[in-house]
Amino acid sequence: MVQAVTVSEMLYGHGLEADFFGCRIVALAGAYGLAQPFVRFWRQSQGAYLACLDGSAVLSGTGTADWEELQAFLPAAGVRSVLCDAAVAVHLPAFPVQADGVVLARMREGGAAVPEHELNPGPRELYSLLKQCETNTFRAPPFEGFYLDLSHRTRHGAAVSVAVRENGGELAACAFSTVQTASLAVISGVAVRPGCRGKGLGSQVVRALQAHLSAPRVCVYRARGENEAFYRALGFQQSASFVELRVLPEQPERLMRRLIE
Repeated sequence: MVQAVTVSEMLYGHGLEADFFGCRIVALAGAYGLAQPFVRFWRQSQGAYLACLDGSAVLSGTGTADWEELQAFLPAAGVRSVLCDAAVAVHLPAFPVQADGVVLARMREGGAAVPEHELNPGPRELYSLLKQCETNTFRAPPFEGFYLDLSHRTRHGAAVSVAVRENGGELAACAFSTVQTASLAVISGVAVRPGCRGKGLGSQVVRALQAHLSAPRVCVYRARGENEAFYRALGFQQSASFVELRVLPEQPERLMRRLIE
Protein backbone atom coordinates (compact mmCIF):
# COMPACT_ATOMS: atom_id res chain seq x y z
CA MET A 1 0.00 0.00 0.00
CA VAL A 2 1.31 3.46 -0.95
CA GLN A 3 0.69 6.22 1.60
CA ALA A 4 1.63 9.88 1.73
CA VAL A 5 4.51 10.77 4.04
CA THR A 6 3.11 13.28 6.51
CA VAL A 7 5.73 13.29 9.27
CA SER A 8 9.50 13.21 8.86
CA GLU A 9 9.81 10.17 11.13
CA MET A 10 8.35 8.08 8.30
CA LEU A 11 11.56 8.68 6.32
CA TYR A 12 14.14 8.14 9.03
CA GLY A 13 15.49 4.97 10.59
CA HIS A 14 15.23 2.96 7.35
CA GLY A 15 18.73 3.52 5.96
CA LEU A 16 17.61 6.07 3.37
CA GLU A 17 20.23 8.60 4.49
CA ALA A 18 23.04 6.31 3.29
CA ASP A 19 21.36 5.01 0.12
CA PHE A 20 22.39 6.54 -3.21
CA PHE A 21 18.75 7.28 -4.06
CA GLY A 22 17.18 7.49 -0.62
CA CYS A 23 19.57 10.29 0.34
CA ARG A 24 17.95 12.45 -2.34
CA ILE A 25 14.54 11.85 -0.78
CA VAL A 26 15.72 12.70 2.73
CA ALA A 27 17.59 15.80 1.53
CA LEU A 28 14.55 17.03 -0.41
CA ALA A 29 12.36 16.66 2.68
CA GLY A 30 14.95 18.49 4.75
CA ALA A 31 15.13 21.37 2.28
CA TYR A 32 11.41 21.87 1.59
CA GLY A 33 9.53 20.10 4.35
CA LEU A 34 6.48 17.93 3.75
CA ALA A 35 3.75 20.54 3.24
CA GLN A 36 4.70 22.20 -0.06
CA PRO A 37 2.26 21.49 -2.93
CA PHE A 38 4.99 21.11 -5.58
CA VAL A 39 6.95 18.41 -3.74
CA ARG A 40 5.37 15.17 -2.54
CA PHE A 41 6.58 12.12 -0.64
CA TRP A 42 5.20 8.58 -0.44
CA ARG A 43 6.07 5.35 1.33
CA GLN A 44 5.03 1.86 0.37
CA SER A 45 4.76 -0.53 3.30
CA GLN A 46 6.59 -3.24 1.34
CA GLY A 47 9.81 -1.22 1.32
CA ALA A 48 9.77 1.58 -1.27
CA TYR A 49 10.06 5.35 -0.88
CA LEU A 50 9.27 8.08 -3.41
CA ALA A 51 9.78 11.81 -3.67
CA CYS A 52 8.52 13.92 -6.57
CA LEU A 53 9.48 17.53 -7.31
CA ASP A 54 7.58 19.15 -10.19
CA GLY A 55 6.98 15.80 -11.89
CA SER A 56 10.51 14.40 -11.51
CA ALA A 57 10.66 11.57 -8.97
CA VAL A 58 13.30 9.60 -7.11
CA LEU A 59 12.57 6.02 -6.10
CA SER A 60 14.38 3.97 -3.47
CA GLY A 61 13.11 0.42 -3.27
CA THR A 62 14.00 -3.06 -2.04
CA GLY A 63 13.31 -6.46 -3.50
CA THR A 64 10.18 -6.82 -1.39
CA ALA A 65 8.45 -3.80 -2.96
CA ASP A 66 5.13 -4.28 -4.75
CA TRP A 67 6.35 -3.32 -8.21
CA GLU A 68 3.01 -3.86 -9.93
CA GLU A 69 1.40 -1.37 -7.58
CA LEU A 70 4.22 1.14 -8.09
CA GLN A 71 4.04 0.78 -11.87
CA ALA A 72 0.36 1.73 -11.71
CA PHE A 73 0.84 4.42 -9.07
CA LEU A 74 3.54 6.51 -10.78
CA PRO A 75 1.53 7.74 -13.80
CA ALA A 76 -1.62 8.11 -11.70
CA ALA A 77 0.34 10.41 -9.34
CA GLY A 78 1.44 12.65 -12.21
CA VAL A 79 5.07 11.53 -12.21
CA ARG A 80 6.77 12.21 -15.56
CA SER A 81 10.19 10.69 -14.89
CA VAL A 82 11.73 8.59 -12.16
CA LEU A 83 15.37 8.17 -11.13
CA CYS A 84 16.24 4.84 -9.56
CA ASP A 85 18.83 2.10 -9.26
CA ALA A 86 19.25 0.04 -12.44
CA ALA A 87 18.35 -3.07 -10.41
CA VAL A 88 15.02 -1.42 -9.54
CA ALA A 89 14.29 -0.35 -13.12
CA VAL A 90 14.03 -3.96 -14.31
CA HIS A 91 10.88 -4.28 -12.19
CA LEU A 92 9.22 -1.37 -14.02
CA PRO A 93 9.22 -2.59 -17.65
CA ALA A 94 6.33 -0.35 -18.72
CA PHE A 95 8.56 2.73 -18.63
CA PRO A 96 11.27 3.31 -21.27
CA VAL A 97 14.80 4.33 -20.30
CA GLN A 98 15.64 7.92 -21.23
CA ALA A 99 19.05 8.13 -19.53
CA ASP A 100 21.43 5.89 -17.63
CA GLY A 101 24.88 5.93 -16.09
CA VAL A 102 26.90 4.99 -13.04
CA VAL A 103 27.20 6.20 -9.46
CA LEU A 104 30.79 6.73 -8.31
CA ALA A 105 31.61 7.08 -4.62
CA ARG A 106 34.52 7.63 -2.25
CA MET A 107 35.12 8.51 1.37
CA ARG A 108 35.36 12.26 1.84
CA GLU A 109 38.87 13.65 2.13
CA GLY A 110 39.52 14.74 5.69
CA GLY A 111 42.25 17.12 6.75
CA ALA A 112 43.34 17.81 3.17
CA ALA A 113 44.54 21.26 2.18
CA VAL A 114 41.68 23.37 0.80
CA PRO A 115 42.40 25.03 -2.57
CA GLU A 116 41.58 28.70 -2.99
CA HIS A 117 37.97 29.18 -4.06
CA GLU A 118 34.85 31.34 -3.84
CA LEU A 119 31.97 30.04 -1.72
CA ASN A 120 28.37 30.12 -2.99
CA PRO A 121 28.62 32.36 -6.08
CA GLY A 122 25.34 33.52 -7.62
CA PRO A 123 23.11 30.85 -9.23
CA ARG A 124 22.89 32.91 -12.44
CA GLU A 125 26.66 32.75 -12.89
CA LEU A 126 26.68 29.04 -12.14
CA TYR A 127 23.94 28.46 -14.70
CA SER A 128 25.80 30.45 -17.33
CA LEU A 129 28.84 28.26 -16.81
CA LEU A 130 26.75 25.09 -17.05
CA LYS A 131 25.30 26.28 -20.37
CA GLN A 132 28.81 26.79 -21.76
CA CYS A 133 29.66 23.20 -20.83
CA GLU A 134 26.75 21.43 -22.54
CA THR A 135 27.57 18.24 -24.47
CA ASN A 136 25.65 15.53 -26.31
CA THR A 137 25.04 13.77 -22.98
CA PHE A 138 24.67 16.82 -20.74
CA ARG A 139 22.13 19.60 -21.03
CA ALA A 140 21.67 22.29 -18.41
CA PRO A 141 18.25 22.04 -16.73
CA PRO A 142 15.61 24.73 -17.34
CA PHE A 143 16.85 27.97 -15.82
CA GLU A 144 13.88 28.86 -13.62
CA GLY A 145 13.76 25.53 -11.81
CA PHE A 146 17.53 25.45 -11.35
CA TYR A 147 17.65 29.02 -10.05
CA LEU A 148 14.77 28.67 -7.59
CA ASP A 149 15.88 25.29 -6.26
CA LEU A 150 19.55 26.17 -5.80
CA SER A 151 18.72 29.56 -4.27
CA HIS A 152 16.30 28.00 -1.80
CA ARG A 153 18.61 25.19 -0.77
CA THR A 154 21.58 27.53 -0.39
CA ARG A 155 19.62 29.94 1.80
CA HIS A 156 18.53 27.07 4.04
CA GLY A 157 21.97 25.49 4.30
CA ALA A 158 20.96 22.48 2.19
CA ALA A 159 23.27 23.26 -0.74
CA VAL A 160 26.81 24.51 -1.14
CA SER A 161 28.67 25.72 -4.23
CA VAL A 162 32.31 26.58 -4.84
CA ALA A 163 33.95 28.25 -7.82
CA VAL A 164 37.16 29.79 -9.09
CA ARG A 165 37.38 32.78 -11.41
CA GLU A 166 39.73 33.52 -14.27
CA ASN A 167 41.75 36.62 -13.37
CA GLY A 168 38.97 37.81 -11.10
CA GLY A 169 36.43 37.88 -13.93
CA GLU A 170 34.12 35.16 -15.23
CA LEU A 171 33.71 31.85 -13.46
CA ALA A 172 36.23 29.37 -14.79
CA ALA A 173 35.12 26.30 -12.84
CA CYS A 174 32.52 25.30 -10.27
CA ALA A 175 31.25 22.37 -8.25
CA PHE A 176 28.12 22.18 -6.14
CA SER A 177 26.10 19.82 -3.97
CA THR A 178 22.35 20.03 -3.42
CA VAL A 179 22.00 16.67 -1.64
CA GLN A 180 23.46 16.17 1.83
CA THR A 181 22.52 13.84 4.68
CA ALA A 182 24.38 12.75 7.77
CA SER A 183 25.80 9.77 5.85
CA LEU A 184 26.11 10.74 2.21
CA ALA A 185 26.49 13.81 0.00
CA VAL A 186 25.99 14.01 -3.77
CA ILE A 187 28.14 16.18 -6.01
CA SER A 188 25.35 17.54 -8.17
CA GLY A 189 27.50 19.28 -10.79
CA VAL A 190 31.06 20.03 -11.84
CA ALA A 191 31.86 22.33 -14.75
CA VAL A 192 34.98 23.87 -16.24
CA ARG A 193 34.70 26.45 -19.01
CA PRO A 194 36.06 24.99 -22.28
CA GLY A 195 38.82 27.61 -22.60
CA CYS A 196 40.03 26.94 -19.03
CA ARG A 197 40.44 23.18 -19.17
CA GLY A 198 43.69 21.33 -18.69
CA LYS A 199 44.74 23.46 -15.71
CA GLY A 200 43.51 21.24 -12.90
CA LEU A 201 40.58 23.52 -12.04
CA GLY A 202 38.06 20.68 -12.00
CA SER A 203 40.03 18.77 -9.39
CA GLN A 204 40.51 21.99 -7.45
CA VAL A 205 36.81 22.77 -7.11
CA VAL A 206 35.91 19.16 -6.26
CA ARG A 207 38.45 19.12 -3.43
CA ALA A 208 37.26 22.53 -2.23
CA LEU A 209 33.63 21.39 -2.28
CA GLN A 210 34.41 18.31 -0.21
CA ALA A 211 35.89 20.57 2.48
CA HIS A 212 32.43 22.11 2.98
CA LEU A 213 30.57 18.79 3.16
CA SER A 214 30.07 17.06 6.49
CA ALA A 215 28.95 13.63 5.27
CA PRO A 216 31.68 10.98 5.50
CA ARG A 217 30.95 9.63 2.01
CA VAL A 218 30.57 11.50 -1.28
CA CYS A 219 29.13 10.27 -4.58
CA VAL A 220 28.53 11.57 -8.09
CA TYR A 221 26.25 10.48 -10.93
CA ARG A 222 28.06 10.19 -14.25
CA ALA A 223 26.81 9.39 -17.75
CA ARG A 224 28.37 6.23 -19.12
CA GLY A 225 31.75 6.89 -20.73
CA GLU A 226 31.86 10.55 -19.66
CA ASN A 227 34.62 11.98 -17.42
CA GLU A 228 35.56 8.53 -16.16
CA ALA A 229 39.31 9.20 -15.94
CA PHE A 230 38.72 12.51 -14.15
CA TYR A 231 36.71 11.00 -11.30
CA ARG A 232 38.85 7.90 -10.98
CA ALA A 233 41.92 10.13 -10.59
CA LEU A 234 40.10 11.74 -7.66
CA GLY A 235 39.57 8.37 -6.00
CA PHE A 236 35.95 7.71 -6.99
CA GLN A 237 34.97 4.11 -7.71
CA GLN A 238 31.84 2.73 -9.34
CA SER A 239 29.38 1.66 -6.66
CA ALA A 240 26.03 1.43 -8.49
CA SER A 241 24.26 2.10 -11.77
CA PHE A 242 21.35 4.50 -12.23
CA VAL A 243 18.51 4.72 -14.71
CA GLU A 244 16.10 7.54 -15.45
CA LEU A 245 12.77 6.23 -16.71
CA ARG A 246 10.20 8.14 -18.69
CA VAL A 247 6.79 7.58 -17.15
CA LEU A 248 4.13 7.31 -19.82
CA PRO A 249 0.85 9.15 -19.13
CA GLU A 250 -1.93 6.99 -17.77
CA GLN A 251 -4.39 5.96 -20.47
CA PRO A 252 -7.94 6.89 -19.37
CA GLU A 253 -9.40 3.50 -20.34
CA ARG A 254 -6.75 1.63 -18.34
CA LEU A 255 -7.31 3.84 -15.30
CA MET A 256 -11.08 3.35 -15.50
CA ARG A 257 -10.65 -0.42 -15.84
CA ARG A 258 -8.54 -0.58 -12.70
CA LEU A 259 -11.03 1.56 -10.77
CA ILE A 260 -13.86 -0.77 -11.78
CA GLU A 261 -11.83 -3.84 -10.78
